[in-house]
Amino acid sequence: MKKLDWYILGKFLGTFVFIMMLLLSITIVIDLSEKIDGFVDNHAPARAIIFEYYVYFIPYITSLIGPFFILVSVIFFTSQLAERSEIVAILSSGTSFYRMLWPYAVGATILASIFFYGNNYVVPFANKKRIEFERKYVSKPVEGIRYNFHRTISPGTIVYFENYKPTDGSGANFSIDKFVDGKLVYKLRSDRIMWNKDTKHWIISKYYIRQMNDSADKITSGAMLDTVMPFKPEDFTFSESKKEIMTTPELVEYIDYMRKGGQPDIEFYEVERYRRTSSSFSIYLMTLIGVSVASRKARGGLGWHIVMGIGLSALYEIIMKFTVTFSTNASLPPILGVWIPNFLYAALAIYLIRKAPK
Repeated sequence: MKKLDWYILGKFLGTFVFIMMLLLSITIVIDLSEKIDGFVDNHAPARAIIFEYYVYFIPYITSLIGPFFILVSVIFFTSQLAERSEIVAILSSGTSFYRMLWPYAVGATILASIFFYGNNYVVPFANKKRIEFERKYVSKPVEGIRYNFHRTISPGTIVYFENYKPTDGSGANFSIDKFVDGKLVYKLRSDRIMWNKDTKHWIISKYYIRQMNDSADKITSGAMLDTVMPFKPEDFTFSESKKEIMTTPELVEYIDYMRKGGQPDIEFYEVERYRRTSSSFSIYLMTLIGVSVASRKARGGLGWHIVMGIGLSALYEIIMKFTVTFSTNASLPPILGVWIPNFLYAALAIYLIRKAPK
């Protein structure tokens, strides 16, 4: 790399670090003001707030807003280069616009690699610690009893609870129905079922089992049955935070487990899986858009460029929310719901690069 490349790369990374530190400081102050009542009411120690919450809050919020403020960072320092006529001098020296993009691409690759690894491994670990702290000192979750609860645990196998308590994995008037080619072949009915967290077994009380076949039905019953079932208590709970605390290999394994069991809500987990890669890739698009927008002098100067960058970042987030909603509540495949904003912004980046001053 030439001296000019190192100069631009240093400006890129340095500006991003400066802006992110500034934004993180503001975000932490806002978050503290919102949660201070919970910290005080639950007697959270100051040391725990710092080292058990905000140390892990920083990776989470950086992953969330970092890619968008890369656009602002690129616009900020590139606009300054344009205002000082440095870009004009670079292009007049015989360096093409596309050659000038090389250090931007290197910087984007460095940041994209960091965010990719962080999204897949570091942030889930940080989220686990952060959420544990929030549940202890901020908002203690309370899950009520679920009534008339059905769930498909595998193709053709349906469980039913007249009422189910997620907090301890207990249920009343429980049943399992198994169907083969639309025909009922097995039915278990019991007054009560309880999860034993020590043995990882289910305790079924006052049970009645009927197995149907062509020759004769087999019926068994008893007072108690200690057995393993093809489901666990967490299969009957849905938490938005669950997908945030799993590393990507764990998330892929869990999605496969849910798919084999025919469980609902799988789209939420698939969206999170694809979002981690999509978010990292968006760094390249934000970088290209930023340098294309800011490399030309504008009447409003730096201020206008910054407003445009924030607007484009907000628009990206709006499109993402819209398409992800279609993935989780309609029939749009999760991978498309997550990647459509990138496709649109890739087209925008190509258009702006072609219109940029050469």
